[in-house]
Parts: sequence; C-alpha cells; structure tokens
Amino acid sequence: MLTSCILALTLFSRPASVPEVALQPLGDVDAGVVEGLARELSSFFGLSVAVLPHEPLPESAYYAPRGRYRAEDLVSFLDQVTSSAIPHVLGVTSRDISAPKGEIADWGVLGVARLGGRPGIVSTYRLRAGGASDALFAARLDRVAAHELGHTLGLPHCDAPRCLMNDARGRIRSVDASTGLCARCARALAERTSRFNSSQAPSRASARTP
Repeated sequence: MLTSCILALTLFSRPASVPEVALQPLGDVDAGVVEGLARELSSFFGLSVAVLPHEPLPESAYYAPRGRYRAEDLVSFLDQVTSSAIPHVLGVTSRDISAPKGEIADWGVLGVARLGGRPGIVSTYRLRAGGASDALFAARLDRVAAHELGHTLGLPHCDAPRCLMNDARGRIRSVDASTGLCARCARALAERTSRFNSSQAPSRASARTP
C-alpha cells in the first residue's frame, strides 16, 4: 500500500445533476461489473460517477477481419451519443478492441482514451487472462479504467516503475504490476481535480496474480 496523500484544488463547476464522469456500457457487459467499477473510480478520483443506460455496439466500429472493434471508432461513437455536458465518459465493453500501433494496423488493446479529451473506452475481454479470479479481474478492470480516465484528465504515459500510468502495451503483466500513481502523476492529477485523495491504486486493486 502506498501512503495516501490528501490533495485539494479545484477543477469542476456545474449543476449537481450532471456527473463529472459517466460510464457507458456498450453491448453485452455485466451491469454489476460496471456498477462496481463506478464505485471504485468515484472513490479513487473523488469525482461523481454515473452509469448510463446500455447502448449497442455500433456496427460501423466492427473490424471483421479480426472479429473485434476498433477502439478509436468507439471513442468517436461515445463522443456522439453522450451529452457534451458530461466532462468525461468511459465506455465499458466485454468485446475485444484494437487500435493501430506503429506499422501494425490492428493491435489488441485493453483501453484507449484521448489525452485531455472527453471520451475513452476499456474492454474486459483480456482481463481474465491466466485464469484470473473474480477479485483479480475486478482489480485489473479498476486499474485499466483508472489509467484511461487519467488520460482524459490530462495524464500522459509515465515511465516511473509500477505507476498506474505506465503504457501496458496490451500486456496484462504491466497492469498486474501497477501499485498506483507515482508522486509526479499524483501531483499532476491533484492540479486537475479538487477531490483526488490518494495516490494508491483503487482499493480493489490490491489483488495480485495467483
């Protein structure tokens, strides 16, 4: 466990009825999984998090040659179908997603988000790797979602060992190794949200690989 740090600055000002973060379930994703994720993200970031009604996955984002969905197309879809009054939107899907990576046109990923932008997307598809228990699955999802939401809050990838903002490069081992935000990323996040209260990973993220 990392030492918690209490940080207080100001970012948001809007009607109380509008959440600061919304989770958008896409396709056949377990409602309980999304609700649990909402609680963890709200606790970790200190932001109000709401769960929106399910939306079907857009056919336009489907990449038939690999049987999965293009993450950037899903991010664009989220930008279109959710209210612009919500500052940060994170889609959650159980289907495999992919994005271009260098010369590779279709690289499987855990999540994608626009740095300093509004939408992002995470997939649970790869989080059961290695026969993960329910607890480890939930911890992995918490970390991946916190990482992508961190991008929307302006945090870039970080090279500090075990930082939550390390680039996982599609590898689940990098997710499992994360313990939370490094001091530099914690300070940067504190400048962007008034209620961020701990650099340690979301509470369920204490689970480890078997």
